[in-house]
Amino acid sequence: MGDHTIQKCLITSTKGSGLAHRDDYYETPKPIIKDIEKDIGLKFNIDVCANRDNRKCHYFISEYEDALKEPWKQSFAHPTVAFCNPPRSKNGKFVDRAWEQWQTYNIDIVMMLCWNDLGNKYGKKLVHAIVNSDIEIVINHGKIKFWKEGVESEFPSRLTYFSAWFKSKP
Repeated sequence: MGDHTIQKCLITSTKGSGLAHRDDYYETPKPIIKDIEKDIGLKFNIDVCANRDNRKCHYFISEYEDALKEPWKQSFAHPTVAFCNPPRSKNGKFVDRAWEQWQTYNIDIVMMLCWNDLGNKYGKKLVHAIVNSDIEIVINHGKIKFWKEGVESEFPSRLTYFSAWFKSKP
């Protein structure tokens, strides 16, 4: 058994514990969702990175439906207000997809990201949009105790997080 296998066993062996930065299946705590909604004055109506057990909205796009392919704008919701806490291993792909959905459909999207992601290649377009006030940093979450199967993680995240609001234009 290699180091990677041992780490994976440690991460998944105890409900509610482990290291969130090594697992794509940690969920956003509900109080964070409420804080974001209060701050932006909108209510999320679709969670684009969820499953039936951890969704934050009635409507969601599952891993199997693939939010990197499915449109985020939904006919049921006007206006569409999407929440996106992307799998850590696919942050760059989700930033690109959020940008595309925002530009194409002019929808509101709030995306949770790590501060250190702004230094990555996909972070450059975000920094430019933040400076131009097209994207707003709504909450600096700092380190988060993510949830796993409805149970708070034993330890806070290693990385610090913020929420970026891709604002629809009037």
